[in-house]
Formats: sequence, C-alpha cells, structure tokens
Amino acid sequence: MRVAILHNRYRSGQPSGENTVVDQTAVLLRNSGHEVDQYVQNSDEIARFGRKDRALLPFRSVWSFGDERDLTLRLHERRPDIVHVHNTFPLLSPSVLRAAHKLGLPVVATLHNFRLMCANGVLQRDGGPCEACVGRIPWRGAVHGCYRESKVQTIPLVTGITVHKSLRTWQRYVTTLVAPSEFVRSRYVAGGFDGGQIVVKPHAVPFSGRVREGAGDGVVFLGRLTEEKGFADLLQAWDSSLGELIIIGDGPLRGEADARAARDPSIKVLGALPWEECMEVLRSARAVVVPARSYETFGLVVVEAFAHGVPVVASRIGALAELVDDGETGALTEPGDSAGLRKAIELITDPTTSIACGERARQVYLERFTPERDLAATERIYADAIARHPARA
Repeated sequence: MRVAILHNRYRSGQPSGENTVVDQTAVLLRNSGHEVDQYVQNSDEIARFGRKDRALLPFRSVWSFGDERDLTLRLHERRPDIVHVHNTFPLLSPSVLRAAHKLGLPVVATLHNFRLMCANGVLQRDGGPCEACVGRIPWRGAVHGCYRESKVQTIPLVTGITVHKSLRTWQRYVTTLVAPSEFVRSRYVAGGFDGGQIVVKPHAVPFSGRVREGAGDGVVFLGRLTEEKGFADLLQAWDSSLGELIIIGDGPLRGEADARAARDPSIKVLGALPWEECMEVLRSARAVVVPARSYETFGLVVVEAFAHGVPVVASRIGALAELVDDGETGALTEPGDSAGLRKAIELITDPTTSIACGERARQVYLERFTPERDLAATERIYADAIARHPARA
C-alpha cells in the first residue's frame, strides 16, 4: 500500500507526543513493506520567516494556498492509495484536505487534540478543563485569549475554526477520523461531529526490551512540570514516608521542584532525559504517577509504564480514566485532591500490590498497545477508508 503522511511538526524544543506517534507510524508502515511518503512542514521554520511571512502566518493557518498547490502536484505524481493527515497547524492548514479530495484520494485524519473546536487545542482554561466552546462558535476563546494568553493571537484561530465548521471541511474532505480514546471521540460527538465518521484506535508504545523485576523502587513523575499536569498537587501530596520521588521533565514549575528537592532528600529532580534513559528509570519504579488536572487525549506515559510492568496512579479525568483500571492496573484519584493522591500512592507502593498491578498492567499492554496490534488496526482503517471512499468504491 502507498501511504502519504501529512504532518506539521511542533517546535523541536517542545516535547511532542504527536511527533512521536507520527514517526512511529511511519516506521511501522515501512518495516511492514508499505511505501510511505511524508509531506512535512516544521514549526521551527517560523523563526526564520521574514516580516511579510510572519504577518501572513495567521491567514496561512486558516488556508494555505501554497501548500494546497504543492501537495496537489506531489500527490498527483505519487498517487498514494491513502492520505493520512495528522497536525495541520499552523503551516499546512486544512487546505491539504482539499488537495487530496480533488484527486479522489481517501483521507484518514487522526484527532490528536481538540483544535478543530478549541483555540488552544486542549479544552483547558485557568489550569483546568473547559468546554465552553464545544458545539458552539468559539468566540469565548477570543474573549479569554486562550491561545498563548493573547487575544490577538487567538482571533485567527477562532476565525479558522468558525470558517471550517461552517464549510464542514473536516466532514467533507475526510473519509475517516481517528480518535486515540473513547473520551476524545465523545468530545467531538458533543461538538457536532458524526460519531459514525470517528473510529477509536489507541496509540502504540514500543517496548524497550526488559520488564520490571520485583516491586521496584521509587515513584516516578514523567512529564511537563506544570499546574495542569498536576505537578503542584504531587509536591503537596508528597512526603518522605512514601519512599523516593523521581522527577523527569522540565517546565514552569522546575524552580519549585528544585527548591523542594533541596529541602527534602527523598525527592530527586533529573530534568529532561532522552527516551531510552526515561524508560530505564521508569522500568525500576514502584509506580508511575500522572496526577493531571486537565484532559489528556491519551496518556503515552501510562502505556509506557504498562509496557514495563509498572502500575500507574492517575487522575480520574479524560482518557486517563479509560487507561487505568482502578485496583487492577493502578489507582485512580480525583484531580486536584492532594490527600486522595497521597492515599493512592501509599496503596500502590505496597510491594505486593505493586507487583500484582504491574503484572496486570503488562498483560493489558500486550492485549491492546503493542506496535503489532497498532499496525494491524491502522491497516484495517486504511482498507476500510479506501473501500468506503466514493471515488474508489
């Protein structure tokens, strides 16, 4: 099968689960014998834009005639069987959907975030969930300056969402929408999208080679050090009686983490690490903690823990509540509840409980989240989209 993958990569200094998923998908497809052609724009290029290009960027994010033209020529030359679209913001724009449509090509688009109905893409405001614009014209996003806390920068995004909502761009030009969780699908259905167009396919996580032995040591937090990730709640919940807390990542609360570690020897701050080193630390953990205050569309770190036989303590919010089976593969706690978080960590860090939950977590990984299962599901989605597409049916 010939597959064209379209993706606007996020800035290289910004950790991106979307970039990771796109790269893994391309490798999986190539290794299984499919031909993969990647059409990529990189947000790092924006830093090299001249004044005129910067001024036009908000309009380009709504509709990029240049990318539509270039992609039309490329697709006409390569003639893929399927076009798989990931992120289109801000350089590609939804214009690439029409490029494929004009050539009669079926399009699959993965819903990595909520940008089709939310200006900041994460249904979040003031450090917590926000659904004020779901199913509505998102003018509230402009009022609150939801994108980068700037009303000026938010207005073009609100304009783009409104334009494509009225034109039904994603419904007209996309054969199949792919959600990484039932939660994401439910939010898009609430936002007015046809549930019959959306199929749920969780992301896969590669296995680094070794499963945890025994109960492990220490509790690991792996992610951005921010309020919405619940990092402040974790620091409030933590005390040395719980063992050792290992923090991997960076972000606005890094200073607070370093200051707390200087006072409390049970806390170790490692900062940002390469993926291989992150997995090495994670593999030896008693538990991984994901205390998010805001919606997660999936939760790669949860599945990475499962892959290595490590249980997870997570907030009962968004897709995290789907991934973690309370009492089976870890524990769920209410977001923002530091006392409840502490009790959950105390429960799961019991050695016998940690081993039992870790073994079940590993089994869930093998049943649902391996690259092999992801490849098979992706191929089924592609085949179904090709069969249902009017130009091919």
